[in-house]
Amino acid sequence: MARDILKSNNSLVIAGQRPAFSTSDRVGDAMSGAYMSTVQSVSVGFSQQRQKSKQLSSQNLSINDITRMPDVDLSISYYYTPAMLNESLLGLVDANPSYQGTGFFEGYTNQDQNFYIINHEDQGSDMVTNKSSEVGNLTANSEVISIGNAFLTSYSLGFSIGSMPVVSTSYKCSNIKMEKGPFDESLNPAINLQSGNNTNVGVVQLEDAGISGLDYYSNVNRFSPPLCSPTGVNVTLQNLQIGGAPISGDAHLQSFSFNIPINRVDQFGLGSDYPYNRKVQYPIQSDVNLEFAVSGFATGEIANLITNESTYNFDIQVVDTNEEYQNTFSFEDLRLENLSYSMNVNDQMNYSLSFSLEIKNQ
Repeated sequence: MARDILKSNNSLVIAGQRPAFSTSDRVGDAMSGAYMSTVQSVSVGFSQQRQKSKQLSSQNLSINDITRMPDVDLSISYYYTPAMLNESLLGLVDANPSYQGTGFFEGYTNQDQNFYIINHEDQGSDMVTNKSSEVGNLTANSEVISIGNAFLTSYSLGFSIGSMPVVSTSYKCSNIKMEKGPFDESLNPAINLQSGNNTNVGVVQLEDAGISGLDYYSNVNRFSPPLCSPTGVNVTLQNLQIGGAPISGDAHLQSFSFNIPINRVDQFGLGSDYPYNRKVQYPIQSDVNLEFAVSGFATGEIANLITNESTYNFDIQVVDTNEEYQNTFSFEDLRLENLSYSMNVNDQMNYSLSFSLEIKNQ
């Protein structure tokens, strides 16, 4: 049937391969992009940057012009899976980790990539049926929103009692275009940031996007991934040198989250309306936050923090509901930034901690 309103079941998201721009055609096995798994929300938009100025003799603006191409803002959130299916697409982890594990952000290459939001023409039809995509069956009435040259600007992951863990990501991009299907061959939306144009750009065959996980997780279907619940989280913590509520052992952890903001410097050159690079500023200053229910207090004080401050190492192990996949986040050399206790009438006392962490370019 015809589509009156575009609904969430009519759309899916594909993450393209890195880097974004290529003069080669990305079709068949060369299309190494894949469907993003368990996406919960997506938003995209841009704001114009204008030069505004008045002049003598008039109260009106004499200049109100766009000075350069606007940045496109993209946000995607999804349920976290211990198989790290989306994280491997974003280049944050190795898709084929060693037995010793792989560092989060280790060897991050800072390459851009493209994203595609594909919309079904039929309002009553799902984009995913029987763990398979309908992209190859779409007609010329379907649409795709293509976002080019996306650079990751933030990554955050949160666990809390009573809810599924959610990852939120944001990106700064250089291009957005919309076109009708079918999608056997679509022009790559990326800009050649070195030359400031898309001359000789290749095509992308979106129906060839991967459904399975990469390398070690190739037996995992992206439309039916292993998920985890809050009960599948195990933590190994260190008590604070200043005393207070113990957080190791049988501490009652209520929530855990970490946020990695990726500050970038846009580098411009004469002759182009686009930045030729969006360089990451290292070290990346991230934060780790925990909240506990208080059961008691240990001896300690803050008097010695200035002369003898301790750092902390935490391990957060996550296991999927079927106990087939697990992932451990190991945080080293954390520094305590904030501590607070709070309690309301007819409620329990909670204990909140915030730590800082440096991520270096290693």
